Parts: sequence; structure tokens; C-alpha cells
Amino acid sequence: MELILQKELPHQQKAIDAICSVFDGVRITAPTKIYENPGLDLSDLKLLSNIQEVQKQIPQEYRIASIGDFLNLDIKMETGTGKTYVYTKAIFELNKRCGINKFIIAVPSLAIKAGTAQFISDSYVRKHFSYGCGYDTEIELEVLNAPKNKKKGRTYFPSVVSDFIKGSCQNTRKIYVLLVNMQILTSNTHDKKTGRDMGLLWRNDYDYGAEGFYRPYDAIRATKPFVIIDEPHRFSRNQQAYKAIVEQIKPQCIIRFGATFPETTTGRGKKRVTVKDYQNLLYDLDACKAFNQGLVKGVAKEHFEPTSKKDEKVKITSIDNSRKIVHFQLKQKIEATKTFELGKGDALSIISNDFEGITITAISANSVEFSNGIIKNVGEEMDVDIYMTSYQEQMIRLALQRHFETERENFCNRRYKIKTLALFFIDDISSYRKDEDGKTPYLLEAFERILKEQIEEILDKLTASHEQEYKAYLEASLNDISACHAGYFAQDNDDSDEKIAEEVKVILHGKKELLSFKRSDGRYNTLRFLFSKWTLKEGWDNPNVFTIAKLRSSGSEISKLQEVGRGLRLPVDENGNRISNEDFTLNYIVDFTEADFADKLVREINGDVPQASIISREKLNEVAKKMGLDPNELFKKLILRDFIDMDYNINATNRAGFFEEYPDFATGLAEGKVKDKNKTQSKIIKIRPKVFSKLKELWEKINQRYFLYYEDELNNLIHQDIVEILEKPEIFSDVVLSSERTLVRSNGMQMSTETTTGVQYVVFKPMPYNVFLKRIMNVTNIPITVLHQGLCNYSKKHGAIKKEYFNESTVAAFCNAFHDWKMTKLQGHFQYKKGGNEKMDTALTYADGSVKTEIAQGRIGTKFVEGTPSDKYLYNTYAYDSPLEKQNILSDISSVIVYGKIPRRSIAIPTITGETYSPDFMYVVERSSGEKELNIIVETKDVENKSTLRDVEDAKIKCAEQFFKALSNDGYKVYFKTQLNNREMTHIINDVLRCES
Repeated sequence: MELILQKELPHQQKAIDAICSVFDGVRITAPTKIYENPGLDLSDLKLLSNIQEVQKQIPQEYRIASIGDFLNLDIKMETGTGKTYVYTKAIFELNKRCGINKFIIAVPSLAIKAGTAQFISDSYVRKHFSYGCGYDTEIELEVLNAPKNKKKGRTYFPSVVSDFIKGSCQNTRKIYVLLVNMQILTSNTHDKKTGRDMGLLWRNDYDYGAEGFYRPYDAIRATKPFVIIDEPHRFSRNQQAYKAIVEQIKPQCIIRFGATFPETTTGRGKKRVTVKDYQNLLYDLDACKAFNQGLVKGVAKEHFEPTSKKDEKVKITSIDNSRKIVHFQLKQKIEATKTFELGKGDALSIISNDFEGITITAISANSVEFSNGIIKNVGEEMDVDIYMTSYQEQMIRLALQRHFETERENFCNRRYKIKTLALFFIDDISSYRKDEDGKTPYLLEAFERILKEQIEEILDKLTASHEQEYKAYLEASLNDISACHAGYFAQDNDDSDEKIAEEVKVILHGKKELLSFKRSDGRYNTLRFLFSKWTLKEGWDNPNVFTIAKLRSSGSEISKLQEVGRGLRLPVDENGNRISNEDFTLNYIVDFTEADFADKLVREINGDVPQASIISREKLNEVAKKMGLDPNELFKKLILRDFIDMDYNINATNRAGFFEEYPDFATGLAEGKVKDKNKTQSKIIKIRPKVFSKLKELWEKINQRYFLYYEDELNNLIHQDIVEILEKPEIFSDVVLSSERTLVRSNGMQMSTETTTGVQYVVFKPMPYNVFLKRIMNVTNIPITVLHQGLCNYSKKHGAIKKEYFNESTVAAFCNAFHDWKMTKLQGHFQYKKGGNEKMDTALTYADGSVKTEIAQGRIGTKFVEGTPSDKYLYNTYAYDSPLEKQNILSDISSVIVYGKIPRRSIAIPTITGETYSPDFMYVVERSSGEKELNIIVETKDVENKSTLRDVEDAKIKCAEQFFKALSNDGYKVYFKTQLNNREMTHIINDVLRCES
């Protein structure tokens, strides 16, 4: 599969526009040396003016603008929102607009460096920026690594730095980027005997240089670079790497991208306060906004309650074999952790009275046997009772239960499946990896045993026709349990075992392989459970992690957002498409000692949000415009309700009511984005049979299976346009790897080098023609015969297509181009036709048509309204997701007979986007003549007007309009309406009634 990057996502494009706006109209001088950037005039007043203008979009307290010896710009973006993509695109934009072509990316760790290098170098990323975004330049990435072997004798100027320096500003097709990590920037070993600096970038005694420079730092400085800092909280101003950037590189501009920024102190004595060290903050996408806007997954924390019902557990931490002593640790929720040393014959009641009667009968190298016959291993945790139940086993069982709930939904109830992953953090590598004797460690044995049990249990329940493929996937998992999981630990970097090396390669670098359901040989790829010792942190991510089980402690100081950060990114489907129009949840499993994790996470998220005590005029105007009101009218309303005073100050006593009634003014994390399942278990919502009986016919009709058919006349258009798509330069393009040949010469006085072009390799991975056609058909729905004819027409016009071009790269490029084409070309050239009458379960009914008694809360909404719903409402509880939905369900409209929220993803209307569509509300209304059965389906969109809808969303709505027209043409009249934020449901229904009359 190829991951498909989306261009111009609003939350990303705003950050890029903010950066580029700073340079609008600013004096920039042409470079005087071929190896340097254009010069930025820091004294130009336009620069400061631009910053102040951009800062009008961020909170008042962050609007501080200043320029010193260099220009510093800050972009705040929460983990999982795509900051690596943003700064990569910003590089292209700054090159396009200002001619900047020398950039340095500084990262804090090797893991982040590897991830950044992989992203920028990946072929799908390069194609996206070249063909998807239209940039006619490419990034020449140089990755600076520390030399592995320090040999005596001649020292050679780092070739990576040399290549970076020599990159010419006259080559308008290249952008030169040097990627460095913190350790390289600070490495400065001093030789006391010679008095020389021996650091890679600091030393000046190389046998040759670049462009006349013999000290790498001097050479880099001469390029007048722009520096991008990733994870700025690791580069505080007193940190050595940051000082090296400022003092040694002396860049023209530093742009910092991160979710967290370093802190600094201001004032003295009692007035001394700690604040975030922002420098010209331009964009503030904090965690609160990321969660509230659905840019990341929500979080559902859950901890396993000990079977003993006591908040305590015992862990065997180690065994002293020489003394035959076992070290125990008693962990309690409130009291401090206690440690004990016990030997053979000692009673466990020394640790806790709940172990009364249990003694130690035998001690071996890695395990302990007790008088009740139970054997426990080093590292194992157990409940404090006579049964000594393994606490970790119960956490694994809970995590796997949550995983399979999510996996079954993602596999069976979607047109395009989502590969679902789970991540387990453990204490000790020895509890997972087999030792030299091949003995299976206790945690690995427990995991594989529980995994096998749960798969067998699920297989017995998979009887529906649409679940048979999932059944095959689980059967493949059951046939090779060991293939379902893999691990990565720090020690693995030095391990010579080939199997371990392959695991590490897939986990660290094989993102696309991890996300694929099938291997290259057609077998199922069942690997989806990953184990690590907290090694997979910053720098590693996979969008399809839906469950994290924390079987170990990460330390009390680590940010809670960092802990969940590995699972926050929105998922991609089996075709590589990012899914951004749904609410997803990360299951986060901890032990009882972290029962307050959700509260801490919410406090951390809200702690970074300015708790406004005043509303700005800009915000008032923005909300008034969204509501369709005059700002003065809205201001008067807020005054009369005592929500604000004449100076725009928020009345503290009415603050909660103000934000409830006017959520657009609210600050802080929205309800339901972070859940504590131990406190608020999902409610079971009852379906009212009497109300459903009045909706039954409408529900059955809209759940009929309809197929999307392209009209015959579209064939001619497709034949013609397929050729045009195939003619795009990115479709049949060679994947080229190049080498450079460097000759080292000596004239008797000094060394010199000459670099010439070496060898170029064209890399192809061809696939059989029939497989090639099927792959495209599965993604695009273009019939194989039509696709084949289009390729034949292309061949007649341009000559035979090389068989090497029938490869994965061409499939991805064609599908990407076709996706853009169909958004505009397919409208008006398709129709819906009713399919067979196969009886099957729906969200509200069983296969025989009888109504279900209840439905899971998650299918209806995350928030609740207290009280008993109207007799007209389908459910016994008011549940909703958005303020607009809440307004709808509380509206008592006299002409409405019955109404209800349509369960999420329950009506799978096929659309031209390749995704299915399900609207939000259904109504049965009384006609103006007094007759009943006027059916209305409503889609709610919390946007100001239709022009702000994304192309994909707009296309789906247009498809829904055609679907309901087809339903009406087949004899069942249904009105489909779109409700934007400025329309009352009463108005929509009245409009329909007027049309009827």
C-alpha cells in the first residue's frame, strides 16, 4: 500500500500561511556567493508589522513580537497533527516565495532523526509535493551522522557537510537540507595534549575543506541558513545545542515547531513567574484545539480493578541466587511502596495478611514456588490474595478485549478496512524475549495463551456473511500466533539475531508494511501487537494504534500527553487514505496506581489553554457572524443575560452557563474527548419500541441495499480522461537512485576532491498485469475492461508501456490522480440502483426486522442532556455530539410525529469518493393537510455556509441527494436536507411542508 497525504488540510495550511505571511513585502537581497541563501533584512519594519498582523489570530497574551540578531518564529502544533509535514511544506513554500534553499533541521534524538529522514526521503512524500502540490523543486537531504570508527591519521572534512555547502543557489530545482541531531551539535571533545577541538563540527584541522572553509561550523554559517528546530522543549536557551545553533551557525531565521515549548522565568522575588518561552508565536494549535476539532483521537482511559478489590499488588522484582533471597515490592495506591526480602520457608503474610498460610517452598534462578503450588516469575505482579492472580494477565486480557472490539468494527463495518494495532509497554525485555535456552518467558506465554483464547471465542460468533473475511483473518492469526506480535527494545540495536532484526526493521521503518493486511506473497499480514520497554516514544508513530496497554510505569514526571502521543494520530484505511471525518478513540489501559490518569491528562490539556476572563471584540464579531447576528445585537444579549459586563469581562459566577449556551466562546477541553471508563462506563441507551414502530418503514427503506452505477455514457468520458491521467508525468515515472563518485587527489601540498556523477539505478518492482488492474479497480471502482481499454488507447497514442511500469508506484500515482479527477468529473454521471433484499442486522433491528432493545452510547453521542426525552424521540436518553445536534434533539416541533438520531455509520450509502456516507437525523412529519408520513432525512454540519465544506464532504452530500432521489423514484418519497449552523430545524421542516402544499 501507499500512504496518501492530503494537501491543504485547514489546520496545516494555516500554519504554513502564517509563516509565509511574515515575509510578504520584506526586503530580501540576492545572494553574493553561490553557496548562500538570499539575505533577509531584519531592520525592515515590514517584518515586525507582518508578525503583529499574523498574531491577531492567536490569544492576546501570546501576542509579543520582537526581532533580535536573527528572526525567531514559533509554530505550536500538538502531537499527531502533522508538524513534520507542515515544516516540510514550509521549506518548499519559502523556497518558492523567497528563494531560500539552504535549511538545517535540528532534532533532539536519533529516533526523531530517523523518522524525519524517512518521511522526507520516502517516494510517496516526494511524489505528493512534486505532483500533488505542484512544486518543481526537490529536496536534496543530507543526514549528518557521527563517524562510527575514529581512525588515526588523516581526517576528512565531513562529506555530508561538504555536499550541503556546495549546493548552488543557481540550481533552482534543488533545495538543500541538512538534518542533524542534538548530540552532533554539542559534540566538542577537547584534546588536552594538542589543545585542539575534536568535535565533528567544531574542529578546524581537516586535511581539506569546502569552499575554502576548514571548520564545518564556519562553512555552515557562511550559507546564511534557515534553521528548523523540532521539539523545541528539548532545545531551551541555556541548552548547549541551542547555544551552538545561535553562536556557531548564526542563522538568519530559526523556526521552532513543537507541541511543547521550553519555559522561562520573568520578574523577581514574589513577582517571579514561570511562562512558556515563546518567541513570535504565529500559530497556536494546542492540545485542546486538536482534541476539540477532531484532529486527533479521543482517549478512553481504563484501569483494571484487582480481583481482591484492594488497591494493592505485589511484584517479584529480583532473586539473589547466591543468598537464595527473593525481593518483593508491595505497591499501594495511597501508601508508599514497600520492599521485602524473603527466603525459603518464609511466610508471605509478612508482606500482607491476605497471604495468610502461604510460604515459599522453592527458589530458582528466575522463579519462586509457593506452598499453594503456584509458581511466579521475576517481574511478575500478582493480586494480594491467596489465589495470587497475575495482575498483568488481567491487564492483557482487558487490552485484548478492547483491541478486538475495535478491530472487528474497523474490519467488518467499513467499505475499506482499517488495520488495527495495539502497543504494550512492559518492564523487562526478559519477560518477552526467549533466552538462549529457548525457554518461553512468562509474559510472552501469557500473552499468546490469552490471545489464542480470545480469537477462538470470537471465531464462534462470526456468522454474518459480511464477517467471513474477518473470520479468515482471525483463522490465519490462530494458525501462527507468534506472527501476530513483535517487539522493539534498545538492546535490539546491537542484537545479531536475524528474526529480531526483521522485527525491528518492520516496527521502526516498515510503517506501510505494518498497515497492510496482506504480504507480498498474498498471505495475511497478522502482525498487529507490538511490545516495547517505553523505547517507542518521541520520533515513532503509527496512525493505526488504537490500544495502548501500559504494563509498566513510565515514571511520574513524563507528560501524560507524551504517553498517549503514540496513539493519537488519525488512522488510515487499507488504501492509505487518512480518515478525518469520524470520531476515533484510543483505548489506554493502566493499572490502579494510575487511576487518576484521565484527570491528570485533562488538567494538562486545559493547563496550556489561556483561561480567558475577557472576550475580545474580534471573537465577538467572529461568533456573531457564525450565528448570523449583528455584533452589537449579540453584545446586548450577553449583557442582558449577565454573561459579560460593559468592558467585555466574563462574569465568573455565570461562566459555566455562558459557555454552555454559547460554546463558541468556551475555552478548555470539550466533554467526552478524554474519558475515564472506570468512572463513566458507556451508557446503554434504550430504543423505544412504540416510537420505532412509527419510524420502522422509513428505517427499512433507507437501509435497503443500493449500488452505485456509473452511467454508460461515462465510459466514453472515462476512456478519454484515463488517457489524460496516464499522460501526467508522475504516473509512469522511474524511481531513480543515484550515486556520486568522489576522487581524492594530492598536489604534494594539500588534499583536494573532485565529485562527479556516478551510477544511476532505476528501481522497479513490477507486478503481473492482471494484479495491476485489480489493484486499481479495488481502489477506484473503474471496471477492469474500461481500465484495460484506457491503457490500450494510451499505448496506441504513445507506444507500448514498459512492463516494468506496472508496479506499486504506478498504482498509487494513478489512484491519487483519479481521486482528484472524480471529485469534479463524476457528478451527474452516476445513479443508484436497488440491490437484493438480503435480510441482515441493522443498528436498530435484527435480521427478522424486530427492533432491538438497546444500542451502545457510542453510536449515538458522547454527551447527555439530563431529563426524560420527549415522547416523540426514538431513545430514552438524549445523547449528542455537537451543539447543533443538541439544539435539534431538544427542539419540540409541533408538526413532527417522531424523530431520532441515526446511529453512527449505520446507513452505508456508497459515494463517488470511495467512502460510504451516513446522515444524522430522521423525521416523520405530519403534512399540512393533516396526513402523516412525510419523511425527512437531515445532515447536520456545524459550519457557517456551504462554501466552507471540504470537497470530499460536499461530494458525499451531493451523492446522498442522488441516493434519496433514487429512493423516491422507487416509490418511497424522502426529503434530504443539509442543515448548516445558521439554520433552525423548524425552518427546514417548514420549508418542506411549504413545498408539499
